[in-house]
Amino acid sequence: MAVRLKPGAKILLTLVVVGGIAWAAYTYYWLPRQSNSSGGSFFASNGSGKKSVYKVALSEWPGHMAMVIGNGGLKTQPGSAAADEGLNLEVVFIEDPIRKNAALQSGDVDFVWQTVDELPINMGGFKKAGVDARAFLQIDWSRGGDACISSADVQKVEDILNRKSAMMMFSPDHTVFEFMINNSRLTPEQIQKVRNDTSFSSDDFTYGRVLFTQNKVDVACLWEPDVTLALKGRPGSHRLFSTADATELVADVLLANQKLLETQPDIAEKVAKTWFAGVAKGEADKQAAAKFISSTVPRFKNELGYEGTLTALGWVKWTTIADNSYFFGLDGKAPAFDRVYNQADGIWVQYPKAEITQRFAPASLRNDAIVRKIADSETRKAPLEEPKYEPKVAATGAPVFTKPVTINFESGKSELDAESMHILNSQVLPQLELAKAMYVRVEGNTDNVGDEKQNLSLSERRAKSVVDFLVSKGVNAVRVTAKGNGDANPLGSNKTGDGRAANRRTDILFISSTTK
Repeated sequence: MAVRLKPGAKILLTLVVVGGIAWAAYTYYWLPRQSNSSGGSFFASNGSGKKSVYKVALSEWPGHMAMVIGNGGLKTQPGSAAADEGLNLEVVFIEDPIRKNAALQSGDVDFVWQTVDELPINMGGFKKAGVDARAFLQIDWSRGGDACISSADVQKVEDILNRKSAMMMFSPDHTVFEFMINNSRLTPEQIQKVRNDTSFSSDDFTYGRVLFTQNKVDVACLWEPDVTLALKGRPGSHRLFSTADATELVADVLLANQKLLETQPDIAEKVAKTWFAGVAKGEADKQAAAKFISSTVPRFKNELGYEGTLTALGWVKWTTIADNSYFFGLDGKAPAFDRVYNQADGIWVQYPKAEITQRFAPASLRNDAIVRKIADSETRKAPLEEPKYEPKVAATGAPVFTKPVTINFESGKSELDAESMHILNSQVLPQLELAKAMYVRVEGNTDNVGDEKQNLSLSERRAKSVVDFLVSKGVNAVRVTAKGNGDANPLGSNKTGDGRAANRRTDILFISSTTK
């Protein structure tokens, strides 16, 4: 039999129900949100400490879009790779370095993108905040999306001297700039002058493009799509140097707190699998990927559109498990992560504004457990994609920049001694690994003392000794060639001791892969 409630009882019951709803909201929404302000999670978690939703902070950069594909959108969609993994993931876009780092430190996001070259600057802040941030997944290589462009009269890096440049400070493009000037023929004093003649912005990625198109600078280092926009805005300008040549200079990774990687490795593994599934799907149909991205992600939708997005996918390389195995050194070789990190660390310590108060060993900043587990579980491993080199380019191409190296030989000899091998190992091989798409011509030079024909022959043998050593260290033989100039290309006067010493040199000429 139904029970009728009196008006007073109805009011009391209503108050109880409303109060219960309020208490539930307080318990499941307000309390978790408040705990987030002191480093806790924004989202409610179950008794195991796991969240109902995990957040990953990315950039609106084509190299990050495989995660959006794998997630089915900015929030996990039914039928997506993330959903198949049982993962509820939300993608948020944070471009500003300070904001994105703070988001991981506070727990507002669980995973955050970084370029490896910015880690020497950022890791001190993570440590100070008590966050043991680790790179656990490589998500892309920049393959032309970061570039230094120049006016028509700047044809090689050495031409930058006494001209103006502009870029965003400590960005990946600043890294590209430093790589090319430090591996050129510019002296340390000239390099410092180039830096002094460079204008920097701390937070405006359009800064270099604006100055370049206004003809206020002759060199601007940018990332796409601003590279393309700047070239269109200044007729006759061209790409001077980019990550299309320095293929292993700029790499993006995902960072997570080591605590999460240790206590919830299954979540990090699901994120990684979502990434790899997104890569596979996007690579299988680039047109469909571009259509999806340009209808889902604001910058691609509002600025680039479908055609621009399709082009953008050629600026980067989404990484597979094979790429990650190589990057983290699971193939038994030195991790590429370490080379990229050490290159940047050596640059930024020269900049007081970087405020680097702590130095870190790269091994302490990476965690390969997730990649290792996925790689070990695969029964069929795809081989790592290697560049395809064209014969004769090394012999005929014009150099973008030239690195002089002091290689000492005994009089009349062409054999490398231990000191020369050390110089090549430390000053040449790392650069060849970072600029993996570039060709190299090794040119031997002498002073004019002695017989001209003998000097020419000796310089050829010495250049070949350098090439043979580089090939023995794993450099593809098609990439490198030897040439002897004898005394035909002096840098100084052969009438003085210093001049003759400058003329007895070995030049390492870096030649663009786009040179025909």
